[in-house]
Amino acid sequence: MIAQVLVEGIINGSIIALIAMGIALIWGVMDVLNFAQGEFLMIGMYVSFTLNMYLGLDPLIALPICAVALFLFGIVIHKLLIRRILNAPPLCQILLTFSLGIVLVNLALATFGGEYRTIPNLFFEGSISFGAFSINKAKLVPFITCILVVSALFWFINYTRMGKAIQATAMNKDAASLVGIDPEMAYTIAFGVASALTGVAGCVLTYYYYIFPGVGSTFANYGFIAVAMGGFGSIPGALVGGLIMGVVDMLTGVYIESAFKFASICVLYIVVVAIRPKGLFGW
Repeated sequence: MIAQVLVEGIINGSIIALIAMGIALIWGVMDVLNFAQGEFLMIGMYVSFTLNMYLGLDPLIALPICAVALFLFGIVIHKLLIRRILNAPPLCQILLTFSLGIVLVNLALATFGGEYRTIPNLFFEGSISFGAFSINKAKLVPFITCILVVSALFWFINYTRMGKAIQATAMNKDAASLVGIDPEMAYTIAFGVASALTGVAGCVLTYYYYIFPGVGSTFANYGFIAVAMGGFGSIPGALVGGLIMGVVDMLTGVYIESAFKFASICVLYIVVVAIRPKGLFGW
């Protein structure tokens, strides 16, 4: 039973990790907290749903389209809104991104209604059994996707010219501009990549979760806690924080009571920041 719970927790935590890494990337590069990140997840889910409804595409096939669509959407949002508040007081940033989230939720309500939707006839259905141990195939999709996306993100950040430019801009914007890096371009690409990460998370989440306009808020709350637990601006910290939260969430639901899931995660967060105020990977 404990092995089953741990695996299920890591699988659920992979979705939280993808959202948290997007939040951490934006904060680490631009010092902006995007409170609309959960709504970006919701948009990714509806893009996947729409592609399935009209073109019959499985979420796995639609995944690259969702990633590109959210990347472009993130660039547009950055150009129109985010870049205008980069040097504004933190309260202005919070109000703008929070308001953006409200607008996106209401646009989804007006377009799709408030019904809970699912995607039928998925490629991967049923479960894989190893004796008493069983894994739902649909839940394996987000986990494997998370591994591939995290690998691609770390390669992009550490081994590409643009990734190194983003790191340099995050360290010192003025020094980066002096050596020929365009900070505005670095900010734009970073925001687009963070949005694409969330779009991928939303796309694969449709494999086993309901689609509705308010779905993003729950996962965004988990994502922010994972970022704070791992250390603001730390992408590895966001990954580890998300996976730990998924495991704690599942352990609490199975061995204690489902009603205490969120409370147990908050207690874990308090314990972590009491020991390490800057988070697990903060410095």
